[in-house]
Amino acid sequence: MRLYIQQFISNPSHEYVSIIERHRQLQVEHTHDYFEWFLVNSGSACHSVNGTTQLLTKGVMVFIRPDDSHAYTNMSSDFKIFNIIVSRKIIMSLFEYLGQGYDPNYYLSVPLPPKSKLSESEFSRIVNELEQLVLSKRILKERSETYFKIVLMDIFTTCFPIKPVGNYANIPDWLRWLILEMMKKENFIEGLPAMKRLSNKSYEHLSRSCRKYLNKTPTELINELRIDYSIKEITTSSNSITEISLDSGFESLSHYYHLFKKQYGMTPLEFKEKIHKREISIYDTKYDSSYVKRSIPEGIAFEKQKDS
Repeated sequence: MRLYIQQFISNPSHEYVSIIERHRQLQVEHTHDYFEWFLVNSGSACHSVNGTTQLLTKGVMVFIRPDDSHAYTNMSSDFKIFNIIVSRKIIMSLFEYLGQGYDPNYYLSVPLPPKSKLSESEFSRIVNELEQLVLSKRILKERSETYFKIVLMDIFTTCFPIKPVGNYANIPDWLRWLILEMMKKENFIEGLPAMKRLSNKSYEHLSRSCRKYLNKTPTELINELRIDYSIKEITTSSNSITEISLDSGFESLSHYYHLFKKQYGMTPLEFKEKIHKREISIYDTKYDSSYVKRSIPEGIAFEKQKDS
């Protein structure tokens, strides 16, 4: 399903920001012709995006580009997101204003949408700004568009601070293509041999390029893709952790456990138990959500919207 900005901004009930908690709606895989930011307000879920799966917990902000294909699975009962719809024109104006030093190519060209984990104070402040944004439409009226742009700039520069100029903007096309190819199961299962074969580069050149442009080794990239795949398997299959580890391309179960715990702060078995009991959000209890008011309206349902 592809969503279009006109479906929302032409609706008189549309707000600059809304809260979405309809799990049936969030399960629908879709793309947009606009940009979207979402902030996890409460609970946890798995975010299926561009062929991989990421764990979402409270305080995570994600910057979705128009062609990112995404949906949400394994949502805890209290999973809710704040949703901000932003036109291409506004995003391009924002990048133009911030200048070359902000390196927009990093945010627009990387295979997966950028995401950021907010601190407790950042989360509290941004939620307050989102509530004020809704209020501004009623008080400032025609001037609320200016406030909207001010809030967007603050949110974006808070969640996605300035990146070094150069490396990300100049990722060679062959490496960008290679990353997308390595997201395919048959390739990340094969691992380094597939990466070398597909790139048609020497291992030394491949390794230098990964370190220069991705700030990681080829092996680290492959392991991240395998871990992401294993997350999907844990949440959607009844296979044992040992079976999932092997199916994800790990020859050593202990190595898989080590990498998984390093990335998620728990073992795969602990993760499996929590996700199936809908208890995964207990790892995010440092946030006190009592101040999150329902002054932010619910998002407009799009389940029945059809592609134009």
